[in-house]
Amino acid sequence: MTLLSAQKLRDSLIGKSLVGESGVRFHLRDLLGEGGQGWVFKANYDDPEGFWIVVKMLRHVEGATEDSLRRFEREAKVLQMLGSVPTPNPNIVRFYDHGVLRVPTPIGDVTLPFIALEYVDGPTLAAVIEGQRGFGLPLAQSISLMKQVARALGTVHEHRIVHRDLKPSNILLATVQEQQIAKVTDFGLVKVTDLSARSTATVAGATLGYAPPEQYEMGNNRVSAQTDIFSYAAIVYEVLSGQVAFPHKPGDSPLRTVARMLTGERPQLARVFATLPPELRSKPDLVRVVDQEIARATHADPSQRHPGVFDFWTRIEPALREAQKPDRPSGPYAEVRGSSSSGTTPASGEQPSSYAIVSRPIAGDTLRAAAFVHEEGVIFGLGARALHAFHQGSWSTLSIPGLPPAGSVNGLARLATGELLVLGEAGVAMAFARGAGGRRLVAPDADVSWHGAHTEDGDVILVGERRLEGGRTVGLLAEVGSRDISMRVIESTTRLVAVTRTASGTLVACGTNGALVHVMPAALAQNLPGSPAYENIPWGRTGHLTAICRSFDGGAFAVGSGGHALAIHPSEAFHAPLPATLEVVQTTRDLTSVVLDGQGTPWAAGGQGRLLVREGGRWVRVPMDLVGSTLIALSMRHRPLIVSEDGCVIEGHAMSYRTG
Repeated sequence: MTLLSAQKLRDSLIGKSLVGESGVRFHLRDLLGEGGQGWVFKANYDDPEGFWIVVKMLRHVEGATEDSLRRFEREAKVLQMLGSVPTPNPNIVRFYDHGVLRVPTPIGDVTLPFIALEYVDGPTLAAVIEGQRGFGLPLAQSISLMKQVARALGTVHEHRIVHRDLKPSNILLATVQEQQIAKVTDFGLVKVTDLSARSTATVAGATLGYAPPEQYEMGNNRVSAQTDIFSYAAIVYEVLSGQVAFPHKPGDSPLRTVARMLTGERPQLARVFATLPPELRSKPDLVRVVDQEIARATHADPSQRHPGVFDFWTRIEPALREAQKPDRPSGPYAEVRGSSSSGTTPASGEQPSSYAIVSRPIAGDTLRAAAFVHEEGVIFGLGARALHAFHQGSWSTLSIPGLPPAGSVNGLARLATGELLVLGEAGVAMAFARGAGGRRLVAPDADVSWHGAHTEDGDVILVGERRLEGGRTVGLLAEVGSRDISMRVIESTTRLVAVTRTASGTLVACGTNGALVHVMPAALAQNLPGSPAYENIPWGRTGHLTAICRSFDGGAFAVGSGGHALAIHPSEAFHAPLPATLEVVQTTRDLTSVVLDGQGTPWAAGGQGRLLVREGGRWVRVPMDLVGSTLIALSMRHRPLIVSEDGCVIEGHAMSYRTG
């Protein structure tokens, strides 16, 4: 088919209708864009006046190869799979249907495969960056958009899919109720008609400047989730600076651009200070933190990059949010008090009559995790840049021999021995005692990352992930005994982040993408040969679960993103499924911590200073409007102690608060 006849065929389609596999009819309207192998039409869904959608169509030309058809069909299957979950990720363009249109022509019937997708009424991220004229986006906008893209990539990787073509032109921006929503697309076969000066070249389907070196290797054997992390980090750099991380310079051959990615310097925001948002220009120490992580994420060797997109994002987001804060004035710190007069009365006794901030925030750092050592009155806080300790009303930065860099640490816990347990990358699980060096609980392993631990019963149970060949990850659980270690892979999830031992002795762990598993302890497994090592606990899996604690009745409570709170009820035997109930919660903010008080009443804390207590199967918000930042850790052991991400320590007081 000649170019002229292809154009006639394209134009003849406008006004026609086509039917997808589900039987829904789509009415083609305007041509939105085209490329060498495809067209994109604006269309109406189901009815000539139905809501707007996009129909992407693979054109019939002699140059269309079997490979392009396979890519088109694979895209349809991938988008269909991503959209078939109970709650599709809002940051991924929604899939509606697919099918084949057959059109009679003078040379015979022409077959045109198509995909029906969500219509996003807004620009691409590339167009928004172009509009900045060489400067970075406002910092608040950058944080919001890049966090959404991280969530989209996290979902893609949870389904064991590698995007392979992430770039600003494949990120669409919609505005919903004055909020900008990023939506990741995979339109690798279709290019926007109006190409700007920032257009990029492609080699074998890989976009120069965004695709890492391994995408240009024969066979693509090293392509993995780390491939997308490289592209994502390059976009983060570009969003913050307005500059392309690895530019394809005019006159350069593609090989020269790839060679720069292999052996050249990594992109550094510090080298383009003048184009950064004002908040970053005034805080070079925070820029260095971000640059360190971008350098790692864009490493030429994929094995040296972060194990997951959230590992990268959670290491730079605290520094970016810290940069948003105004410089804090020096001088005496004034205590702030807030009333807690909700009128509710938990089973554990009266609510604290007041809360008070009893610490000055940490300057220049943002906390990601905390551990309480009540006997010594110490709180350890893990920051993006260092480990800190709160004692006698103030924070100090710790320097401990053998302590891994803060950027490679994922979590903290307190052991029954009083030692501080540090968990992190490369299999780091080390215990530190006052005045002594660290001791390893497990052997180092470059393919293992630990994220959480249960230490309440004297033993140590670790959870995290193991990286497999090809970049895929699976959940990992280890029971650390005094003489041996029992380690098990949990295939049904990619990462576990928290674990508890129930009153009956079994283990319940939770993690990303709503993972919730009931695990048989190693000692029990020896007495029950043939029983499954673990059972998934069904509940809908509509969000990430981030924290878990046991209940007094033999079950557990888990909390997570979007204000999810689950009650996991006990069962009579391990092989009997544990029912999990999604409970009513008076917040939609992410919850980060859940604990019991002395009477067995669960409390939870999370985003925007949210504190909740469970009453009669409902999680009731406790008025405590002292901080607007995320509460990262909570303790109810003796009195309420709460730690926020900026280092505020909040203490609760009550006349008759009972802890048993």
